[in-house]
Amino acid sequence: MKNLAHRIENAITWIGKLSSWSMAILLGAIVIQVLLRYAFGITNTRLEDSLWYLFSATLVLGLSYTMTHDGHVRVDFVYQRYTEKTRRIVDLVGIALFLIPMYAFLMWHGWDYAVKSFIIDESSPNPGGMPWLWIVKGLLPVSCLLLIIESLARLVLILLDKEDIHPSEVHGS
Repeated sequence: MKNLAHRIENAITWIGKLSSWSMAILLGAIVIQVLLRYAFGITNTRLEDSLWYLFSATLVLGLSYTMTHDGHVRVDFVYQRYTEKTRRIVDLVGIALFLIPMYAFLMWHGWDYAVKSFIIDESSPNPGGMPWLWIVKGLLPVSCLLLIIESLARLVLILLDKEDIHPSEVHGS
């Protein structure tokens, strides 16, 4: 069980690292867009929409990676003073009672949101904008599923691992 949890975290880390590379692409595309607009007076709606699509994908796919590496924001000035046992209890209760139900709710409603968008073949509202907005909306339930899977893996590690499960000392900073 612990081995499966570690493999899940490794897979999510791989997805997060792949997602992080899209930031370099996004940065390059933003520079191109700014140069086109202000240096040459050219606007490209598809390029602008693609920036939003890429940013959205990067954000939602990076959330589970952030959780895997314990980089999410929490009230550190309280949490850091807890003993390791108390931290585990806080993490266990928080994940089981708050995170998983919230992600399940968002996944359920995000699925409906994405399906409705797919049915009408929703595209950008901008004239000449990007098609397939439903792909971006479909990433919401996918992201929630990844977060639920990571939350379950984290619960397993909290319950079975006697050593410190936090891979880094980031703790939201």
